[in-house]
Amino acid sequence: MPTDKQYDGQLIEEYSRLKRIREIALKENATQTVKEIDIEISYIKLKLQPLKLPEIN
Repeated sequence: MPTDKQYDGQLIEEYSRLKRIREIALKENATQTVKEIDIEISYIKLKLQPLKLPEIN
């Protein structure tokens, strides 16, 4: 079992990865993919509360 800090780190890494993929999806005009990524990002934000992450552009 990872510690709380390790788990938060894993979630932040996943958040970062999803943001990079979202940027590519926006460039490709993949609107459904962007919507799904936004849903996943919102779940990560819920798990990380009260930590704050940068907003999606």
